[in-house]
Amino acid sequence: MSYDADVIIVGAGHNSLTAAVYLLDAGRKVLLLERASEPGGAVKSGEILEPGFIHDLYATNIGLFMGSKVYTDFKDDLHRNGFDPTANPRPYANAFPGGKCLRVYTDGARTAEEFSRYSPDDAKAFQDMLAYFQEVAPLIFPILQTPMPSMTTFKHFWTMYRKLRADQLADLVRVLFMPSRGFVDEWFTSDEAKALLTPWAYHLGLSPDCAGGATFSFLESAVDHLNGMAFVKGGSGNLIKALVKTVEEKGGRILTSQEVKEIKVKKGAATGVVTGAGQELTAKYGVMASITPHQIIKLVSDGELPSDYVRKCKNFRFGPGTLMVHCTLEKPLKWEAADDLTDFAYVHIGPYVSDIAATNHQVLNGLLPSSPMLVVAQQSQIDPSRAPEGKSTLWIQARAFPHNPVGDALGVIKTGDWDSMKEQIGLRILDKVAQYAPTLKDDIRKMTVHTPKDLENDNPTLVGGDMVGGSHHIEQNFFLRPFGGWSRYKTPIKRLYMIGHSTWPGGGLNATSGHLGAMQLLKGK
Repeated sequence: MSYDADVIIVGAGHNSLTAAVYLLDAGRKVLLLERASEPGGAVKSGEILEPGFIHDLYATNIGLFMGSKVYTDFKDDLHRNGFDPTANPRPYANAFPGGKCLRVYTDGARTAEEFSRYSPDDAKAFQDMLAYFQEVAPLIFPILQTPMPSMTTFKHFWTMYRKLRADQLADLVRVLFMPSRGFVDEWFTSDEAKALLTPWAYHLGLSPDCAGGATFSFLESAVDHLNGMAFVKGGSGNLIKALVKTVEEKGGRILTSQEVKEIKVKKGAATGVVTGAGQELTAKYGVMASITPHQIIKLVSDGELPSDYVRKCKNFRFGPGTLMVHCTLEKPLKWEAADDLTDFAYVHIGPYVSDIAATNHQVLNGLLPSSPMLVVAQQSQIDPSRAPEGKSTLWIQARAFPHNPVGDALGVIKTGDWDSMKEQIGLRILDKVAQYAPTLKDDIRKMTVHTPKDLENDNPTLVGGDMVGGSHHIEQNFFLRPFGGWSRYKTPIKRLYMIGHSTWPGGGLNATSGHLGAMQLLKGK
């Protein structure tokens, strides 16, 4: 069977689907080829444990998508096709030993009361930080949706220079490149307030002492307080279904269980692909692939890519792995620190900045961490359609884990293949949550553990369980993502484009590389 396509897109994750929407809207014929049995990439949901309990397997927070260009441009299409977001007025909190917690509400007064329990100075500092955020956010967020580098970026930096005094601009640049520990030390006095912001950087694998970590700690903590944390009703997979329907309405075609084995190149230009079944498909205007740099050199024949580019692809670094624990519960989680913690979207358990730093040190040395940082999400409390009445789902993301452990920081778990370790690791994680929610183990109906290897087996772009497509350290970010000279989605092969979370602006459900990559292809330069 043959398919007439102007553009072939390898992969059908949210960035690929976003690119398809824009290309189809511009009149191109688009074919998407997805290795898995269903579209979505790392955005999937389903009844993985029991009927009636819907779990987001990986990505869950859609805050970045709500601010994306594709949502702005195709909002009506997405909603008509089943996308139904909801925002929680209790976005995030941290749990601490001794029955303590620090909660952030969208209600400013309640949040100020929370900070005041630890330090009146910190309550004022948080308000001052929010005021600063509202001043600089209009200058920062457009950068995250522009090609890097580009004349658009240059013009925006010029606008920033004209709107801010030289010292203000220098201060902003300093904040964005600071480690998260340095940032919170300057703003807050209590250990609890400092610990509240620091986990956000570690979502991207940036430890408390890593340059650039302050950016995500600063932006995410403020955005979620002001807007609430957004989820998709019925599971994050409904976002993918809405994108798929929008693509199909515009005439696009999506083929699943279709692994691409080769990207065909003729006279230095991409002409199509070869599937695992040996079928050769041609593309008139080009091929776009949502893959990692390691994968692109496997799909293109030797000699077609310059040796310097191949070297850079091989040197692209992935961040630490993630481990997921999913549970169905007999009743919602009961937290020791406060009754309403049950209704918070995210509860972080570090518990403190030094604990996250210790975890990172252990992981860098190849050890299973003694006490990994946990992100505990309670989606069914925000979206009752995800669990039977009175029951609950529990989503635990454990950050972080080495790709190939060489030992256990506690000396308890014998390291080997992930399947042999997963049960003990899962119990270690549950034990940590139970320190703050003592009835957890009594209330578990069923549970499953998805190791870093499981994540990679399900989606090869999650290398070593890295959920964010590669290290976000400064030397591999901004105009250096994936590496210098190739941050605008083009490759050395004409009409071959690379998008996805290994490209700018990186991990998260932001849909940006899909949009910007499509714009680059349409320029045809």
